Amino acid sequence: MKKILMLFMAAALAYSCNSVKKANSTAAVNSKTIEKKLQQTWILEELNGKNITQKDFQKNTPKIDIKSATFNGTTGCNAINGNLFSTGSKEVQFLNLKSENKKCSTAKKEEEFVKLLKTTTNYSISNDKLSLSNQFGPTMVFRKGN
Repeated sequence: MKKILMLFMAAALAYSCNSVKKANSTAAVNSKTIEKKLQQTWILEELNGKNITQKDFQKNTPKIDIKSATFNGTTGCNAINGNLFSTGSKEVQFLNLKSENKKCSTAKKEEEFVKLLKTTTNYSISNDKLSLSNQFGPTMVFRKGN
């Protein structure tokens, strides 16, 4: 009985290790495919369906520069950075978002931009435009930067 139990445990362990390897390699391939499309500088054009204006932000238009697993950029006043997670199926999350704490009296939309970035779950890219969305629908549109 002990031999059968040991054999069963060894088979289960070998099978589970193989499944994890396959899942990890699939995620890595998908992640690389998506990341290449996202690895750009993106400049904000629309926030919650409305075109942004210079009056909405303190100094500059918000932008994000996406690398393979991280991002950085600006909210228009404060610098931001964090980690990027993508499963490779048009899903993306901006994790561990850190921001400077400068007081930006005329940055009316800065807080909204950061909140929407934190809640982003999906993206699409079409005609050099990056559209982000969350569980409630579209949130932001960016144009490809230089």
